[in-house]
Parts: sequence; structure tokens; C-alpha cells
Amino acid sequence: MAELVAVIVVMSVLAVVALPRLWGSAFDELAFYDDTLAALRYAQRTAVTQQRTVCATFTATQLTLTYASAYGSTTCDQPLVRPASTAQYQVVASGGTSYSAASTFRFDRLGVPNLNQTITFSGGKSLVVEAGTGYVH
Repeated sequence: MAELVAVIVVMSVLAVVALPRLWGSAFDELAFYDDTLAALRYAQRTAVTQQRTVCATFTATQLTLTYASAYGSTTCDQPLVRPASTAQYQVVASGGTSYSAASTFRFDRLGVPNLNQTITFSGGKSLVVEAGTGYVH
């Protein structure tokens, strides 16, 4: 009988503490944050390795990556595809998350962004793209 009560207490604690974290907006925002971080790092690496300008275009709920097809151009006119895919690289918000502050910018062929960028998410987290180096953190 004591074992049964102990199991019920442990399951109750898990239900109250762990399950909301798995299915809540905090989990969606963390996934959105991680996807955005990965996309921006990929954009910077692509700009350097392919020697092309890569643009990051933001809306309230989406990040889209494009690149300049001509060497030296700053006009991004081609979709940047995901690795091992043919689909354009896009990060789309889910579960009510969004960007609360972000503006479109580009990485040049050296991986340096055209402006210092702080991307803020609806839950308060933020990413910084350093102007001098392009480091995303």
C-alpha cells in the first residue's frame, strides 16, 4: 500500500511540474529560438563559403533566407535551401511564439552583417548578431 501511495505522489509531481514544460509555450519558444539561431549561423557560414551575400528577412512569425546569385551583389534574389533538401530555408513560429523585434539584414561575403542586430522573441529571449564579426549568440 505504501508503494502505491509513493508511485501516485511521484506521478502527481511529474504531472504538475514536467508535463507543462513539454507542451507549453516555453518549449515552443525554445525550439523557435534554437531554429532561428541555427538558421542565422548557417546563413553566415554560407555567405563565407559561397562568397555570396545572404539575406535574413523577418516577419512577425517567420525568418526566410535568400542569397545573391551574382558575386559582389547585395540584392538577394535566390532562395537559400536547407542542407540536404530542395526546400527554401525558413523558420516558422508555432504555438503562439513570434519575433517581437527583428529587422531584415544581410551577411556579406566575409560573413559580416550590414548592421548590428538584436532579435527579440515574444517570451523575452533574444539573439545578438555582432556587427564586426557576424557572431550569432
